[in-house]
Amino acid sequence: MQPVDTQTAFDWIRNGRQELASRRWLNGEQSEDSARYFSPLGRPDVRVSHLVPPLFEAYARILHRIDAYYENIDNPLSPAEIAILGIPPCEPLRSFVEDRRANAMGTRVRWRELAELLDVPLAPEISGAWFSKKLGEACWPRFLRPGKQWPAGEECGALVSALKIVGTKDECFLRFSDIPFIGKAKPPLFKGALEEVCSFLREPPHRVGGFEYWWPTDRNWCVCADYDLDRTIVGGSRKLISALLTDSVLECIEVTTRTRIDPFVPLPEVRDPRQKL
Repeated sequence: MQPVDTQTAFDWIRNGRQELASRRWLNGEQSEDSARYFSPLGRPDVRVSHLVPPLFEAYARILHRIDAYYENIDNPLSPAEIAILGIPPCEPLRSFVEDRRANAMGTRVRWRELAELLDVPLAPEISGAWFSKKLGEACWPRFLRPGKQWPAGEECGALVSALKIVGTKDECFLRFSDIPFIGKAKPPLFKGALEEVCSFLREPPHRVGGFEYWWPTDRNWCVCADYDLDRTIVGGSRKLISALLTDSVLECIEVTTRTRIDPFVPLPEVRDPRQKL
């Protein structure tokens, strides 16, 4: 991957994505249009179209990897320490992780497994905050941790394989976020072959973070791994999105340009199936 001096290659994304309402709000443009994108607490609703231009046939979210964390199982606190610290029982998550440890099931935990365990809908808007609300804030970090920085290992290879299915042959661009490179006049932009991307992202200094956008020169798809979110958005053809949704390594869910993807989406109430309508 080679650095690119000009930033004009990113303009189609910069200018094509929907402007986030908070930018208009902060500038004093408090129109009805901007106000309707805010939650009751005043936080802006972030939707797919705020990250990826609404130009594609279909969209998917790649749910970032979650791993079971065994430190608090292998080295448990005493009952007295738990009482002093006020740590909740964290059931049923604790038993779930203990069973995985006892049966050597590996550390990776699928989002769909947690959704079923905690009676959370596997909806397009799902976030880790929904699980925390079911468990309590102290439980999630005691037994679950985010996987290695995205994209890592087999996940990156699986994404590249899906992109090859749609016939990507042209070179692609990688853009890094402004945030990790404070002090630089422009965020770095790189260009190279599709097969180079995974190894490139595992090399220092790129593996420290900041990877934000990835797209081919023909603009047939766009990948956005926003640094503030625990998921990646992909826009492209129906063929590409179908390949992602059926991939055995990646855990994906289909979304639309209107799908909210910020962590403040309220947890839907799950109706007891035994209740009468």
